[in-house]
Formats: sequence, C-alpha cells, structure tokens
Amino acid sequence: MFPRSADPLLVDELVERAAAAYKQCSGFRSVTTSVDALMGPSAKDGEIGWIMEADFDTLDDALAALHAESFESIKAATESLAPTLLLYEHREI
Repeated sequence: MFPRSADPLLVDELVERAAAAYKQCSGFRSVTTSVDALMGPSAKDGEIGWIMEADFDTLDDALAALHAESFESIKAATESLAPTLLLYEHREI
C-alpha cells in the first residue's frame, strides 16, 4: 500500500517495473492495482493512495521474488516511499 503523499508518476513506474519483474519469477500468478480513490471506513484518513497486490503460488515463491537480485533496485526505490507491506497466505472459502 503506497502512501497518498507519494508521487503518482513514481508509484506508477514502480508498479510497472515490479509487475514486469514478478512476471519472470517462478510461481507468479498475477499483479493487480487499485483503481481511482480508495473507499470505505479505513480510507477515511486518506493515508493510503494506491494498493498493489502480487499473487504467487506459494509464500516461498513470493519471498524468492522479493529477494531476487534483479529486484533489488525496485525494492530500494519502493521502500524509499515508506509503503505498508503485507505478506500473507490465503485460502479460498
């Protein structure tokens, strides 16, 4: 989740670069981003401006993608924006 205070052009660039890198990784499924303004009670404070979600087959695949040498510059640039990062496994109900 990227803060609203981040430069929108930089966020777009980083999302595109991350998506391209993820697509080359084992276990990659998809990357999605939020569209337009966020809604709901948690969006009231306006701190979060964009959400990017990357989906992999396993948590190990996701961790391998995040630790890949080819992802280091993207990770550093992303971390400079102070995003909120969540890693989690999920299941279908």
